[in-house]
Amino acid sequence: MAHPSEKWAGRPLPDLETKRLHLRQRRLCDAPDILEFTRLPEVAYPAGFIPTQTLADQRTYLEVFYPKNLHDNKLPSGYGLTLKGEDRVIGSIDFNHRLADDVLEMGYLLSPDYWCMGLMTEAAEAFLQQAFEGLALTKVELECYDYNHASRRLANKLGFQEEARLRARKDVRGERCDILRFGLLKSEWQGHQKRLQEGDDR
Repeated sequence: MAHPSEKWAGRPLPDLETKRLHLRQRRLCDAPDILEFTRLPEVAYPAGFIPTQTLADQRTYLEVFYPKNLHDNKLPSGYGLTLKGEDRVIGSIDFNHRLADDVLEMGYLLSPDYWCMGLMTEAAEAFLQQAFEGLALTKVELECYDYNHASRRLANKLGFQEEARLRARKDVRGERCDILRFGLLKSEWQGHQKRLQEGDDR
């Protein structure tokens, strides 16, 4: 029997709102704004891909490669991040792989203009709520290079547990590094949310 999340394969998830962000589907007309950060080495290499070179490349990704990955892995379409009151994509958050019927891997990008503002934490918290409540997932995983300290901090802040360290692998540039894998169970997420709420009530 197919897992409930598979009914979303290739389909857009409902828009989400946080205190400062609107999470919506990306459109082809967003390509110039997305290219502004996917072309940057400091964004692309730590995230595991070669910087996007041209607007045509960005359009091809949105039109061809992204939908193909959704289809092949039976994934729902993730989100572009926009600030409320603005309609310019400044980042993204997605499911990248289906690791089991009820276990998906997430990934995220954010323009350096908006680093160190807590925006990705805000987006990821809403995204995880959608994952565990809307898609009925049992677990969400993520992967990053050991030198991607921002991603590691975010994983820890969200309650993920480091589950594996694959030593002396190579990154997208062929340089040696460790690859870290993190996991978050639904029960751990629920406990994390409860602790946050109790802290807010004090």
